[in-house]
Amino acid sequence: MKSKMTAALLALSLGGAMTVNAQTEGQRMILAPMDIFVPHWQVGASGGAGYDLGEGDFVDLLSPTFQVMGAYHFNEFLAARLSVSGLLSKNRYENAMQKYQFNYIQPAIEIKADLASLLSWWDADRKFTPFAIAGVGVAYSFNNDDVVAACDDNWLYRVTVFEKMWEDHQWNPVVRAGLGAEYWFTERLAANFEVNANMLPDKYNSKSGHNSNCDWRFNALVGLQYRLGNYRRKTPPVYQTIVTTPVATTEPTNRYITRDQADLSVNIHFDLNSSMIRETENDKLNDLCVFLRDNPTRHVLLTGYADKTTGTPEVNTRLSIERSAVVAQYLREHGIDDARIHTDFKGDRIQPFEFPAANRVCVCVILNPEYL
Repeated sequence: MKSKMTAALLALSLGGAMTVNAQTEGQRMILAPMDIFVPHWQVGASGGAGYDLGEGDFVDLLSPTFQVMGAYHFNEFLAARLSVSGLLSKNRYENAMQKYQFNYIQPAIEIKADLASLLSWWDADRKFTPFAIAGVGVAYSFNNDDVVAACDDNWLYRVTVFEKMWEDHQWNPVVRAGLGAEYWFTERLAANFEVNANMLPDKYNSKSGHNSNCDWRFNALVGLQYRLGNYRRKTPPVYQTIVTTPVATTEPTNRYITRDQADLSVNIHFDLNSSMIRETENDKLNDLCVFLRDNPTRHVLLTGYADKTTGTPEVNTRLSIERSAVVAQYLREHGIDDARIHTDFKGDRIQPFEFPAANRVCVCVILNPEYL
């Protein structure tokens, strides 16, 4: 009986018009479990130096700064990040070359991109992760006492230096972009380094710029990042049948049990570059689970595929393995015995559907009990 079931699974996975008789010999090899990305939160804090572009020497315009942030990583490549930075801005009078400073706080909303995953592929064990950020925010500035005092002492400063002087406080929009990197000591904790550039309106530092209608502030930050919750999960081992001596006979009339015979053949579709089960597919999987629980002698063959118009053969092979594995795990978690679940994968070598996006799929076929 076992050899018959092995032979039937081979014939189904190859998609040929043949079965294999009881003389077939077979063995199983275990493919290593795969890591599947899990959406998660990441929080962090850092400190460093800020530089306000101005007329003074570089060292004179440096000031301390800080940043706290929280990022939600919703897939392998992108995250949405909320950051709050600020502390101190410094500059100089253009004529008298006297220092002045004020405080600021800047919340911002940003997109964070994992450059390593975008350029190659997501690796759950990668230690060094370069990233890029881009976003918008608002700067709340206050304590502009140095400029106000200078204008009170010399009224000419008000018309020659600080044409855009502000008092008490001000709000300004900010556009920011930057680069950084994280080095993960453990699965939870990482050191991070980030440099970013912030573009603000010209009135930010109370005076007009010579060659630009905006002010610039640059930050260099070092700190720690911490992952909240799980960021990956392991698929169960994937089994592949290897046949050494197939003997072909004629095709039976009912290789599969059809829907007309009250059984199920279900296609579970996936998003681009994803092996996460979409919510829209849950009803189909639940129907499959109900059928298998009501028919305990039936087995199911799960075959993963990938769209050959996107990605590389290596990436698509991995995707097809993960797609059949996550559907198998779903069935196990809903009470289906592992002995009744059989998995296979085709990568992008076979395209069962004409429309490319439809090949991002796991095809679930109920096996005819006469072959079990």
